[in-house]
Amino acid sequence: MPDNSAYATGIQSVAAGSRAVELLPESTNRLGTLTPIGERFACVIDGTPSTRTVAGTALQVSGFSVEGFADIESAAERCAERVPDVVVMEPHQRDRDALAVLRAWCESTRDAAEPPPVVWCTTVTPSQQHLQDGADLGLRGVVIKPFKLEALAALVVRVVRTHERERRLRDAGVDLRVRSGPLSPSDSAAWLRIESRLAEEHRRPLSLVTVASIASESLAAVRAVIRNVDLIAQLDVRTAAVLLPDVDATGAAVVARRVAGAVAAADPTPAVRALTREPGETGETLLDRALAG
Repeated sequence: MPDNSAYATGIQSVAAGSRAVELLPESTNRLGTLTPIGERFACVIDGTPSTRTVAGTALQVSGFSVEGFADIESAAERCAERVPDVVVMEPHQRDRDALAVLRAWCESTRDAAEPPPVVWCTTVTPSQQHLQDGADLGLRGVVIKPFKLEALAALVVRVVRTHERERRLRDAGVDLRVRSGPLSPSDSAAWLRIESRLAEEHRRPLSLVTVASIASESLAAVRAVIRNVDLIAQLDVRTAAVLLPDVDATGAAVVARRVAGAVAAADPTPAVRALTREPGETGETLLDRALAG
């Protein structure tokens, strides 16, 4: 069953320039993803052995191979040999604050072709400034202790998939790092083409919620009720969409209700629809179906 609970609960995300960091609050009730991500390497850095064990177990269930380290120095030595797909770290170590630790980690991995995304696992809710500064240093997610195992795993899986998605899009000429505003129609088509192919290959769901309006007021209202890590696309001159990879029809319906409520005051009220990719459906066909309404 795919992870749709981010849309049914109070998951927060914090904008950080052109990037966003997802914040998983303490005690948030999440089902988590039950679809393993496949073989990936995760590095867990925490001074507490029990935390390393617990986090490692949660990630192994989701398909990661995991190595744990007490500090960034020992982790960096190992990662020089094998670059991890994600780093889960306690950001406060040896009397250094979170950003100092993150900067030290970035310095230790500066020779990597593409530094891995970082997830903070911490007892302290970061400030807005820490999240903004952390985003520039590779921070992509935060989970607050105590946490449920499935919540940590779900967050890490989403961070890794988002990181890999951005790399695939850059290879196709779509660079989200320099994006401002919705994806253009051509970039949206490229996104749907890539994601539909991967959804078919890995048997993962793919949905989108369309809004029959690209007015700035409507898009601002939509942005206010979705996570900042979710993409808004301009499909054509009159249709926008929230792009929802790894979200099935049930989760898309939840997003559609939120979006419909957000734009209800517009005159005229734009039509809102939830669509989920059908088996064998290509990105081109899905786009045609989204525009047919």
